[in-house]
Amino acid sequence: MPIKLRGAKVLKDLSNMDFRVLNMIETLLRKGEYAPVDKIVTYSGYRAKDVDLILSKLNKMKLTRRWKGHFVGYSLTLSGFDVLALNTLYNKKIVFGVGQTRAVGKESDIYHAIDFEENEIIIKINRTGRASFQQIKRKRDFLENRFHYSMFSVAEIAAKREYKILKDLKGNNLPIPDVKGHNRHIIAMDFVEGRELVNVQYIKKPIKTLERIIEFAKTLYQTFNIVHADLTEYNIMYDEENGKITVIDFPQAVQTDHPEATFLLRRDFTHLLDYFGKKWGITTDEVETVIEYVVGNK
Repeated sequence: MPIKLRGAKVLKDLSNMDFRVLNMIETLLRKGEYAPVDKIVTYSGYRAKDVDLILSKLNKMKLTRRWKGHFVGYSLTLSGFDVLALNTLYNKKIVFGVGQTRAVGKESDIYHAIDFEENEIIIKINRTGRASFQQIKRKRDFLENRFHYSMFSVAEIAAKREYKILKDLKGNNLPIPDVKGHNRHIIAMDFVEGRELVNVQYIKKPIKTLERIIEFAKTLYQTFNIVHADLTEYNIMYDEENGKITVIDFPQAVQTDHPEATFLLRRDFTHLLDYFGKKWGITTDEVETVIEYVVGNK
């Protein structure tokens, strides 16, 4: 059942003082796992008793999490982090309202939304590390040389990286979403028609669809020096009305000079060719032939 985003539901109940305290917690979390209450008081400039009241309110709203050890501190919850990003996107007049879920994955949640002109858009909320945070540093090269990192910083870095890639590719007539803006771990983009390829039961011309995917990977590689690195049936949207594809999910993309770029490209197409063969009965060229075509050796 589709659900509404908790952070969006409580936005109207928060004051400027509430947001300032949330921002102070976020800032202090860059230095440790919890934000000490005395530091929140100092940085916010508010009286201690006012901060206590605000923290109590935020805790009841499940936007923060209280910790008590050798000091009393607070951390953000996922909803608290969502609130900060959504509030900024609203103030920047990028996202006016958020509706129900469209999809929930291991590393991101997709929600229906509208912009300030009442156009239907979607927001992608990066949740990198939600399922396997202990292994995330090993799997993500963008965390190298970072001593302290949190679920929030990992999600923010991943979203920022994906947004930059999509923005750089924008305007090149590629089958990708058109981004509208981003803040922290949330990206706003145009509504994408269709369904994930994995959920599509009938394709008019499966061979043509596979060819489009291969051509996209070739352009990405040869023109923009990028390997998608997660090009699967879960990250390809298919519009059954016109047969168009849209490739989504770029946080794992790497440059072609990355030491594992060829391995990742081969992994993508080994899986895709196998998928198209089993589901659509397509007999295709060998994986190495496709790889050579994509990289420009054939």
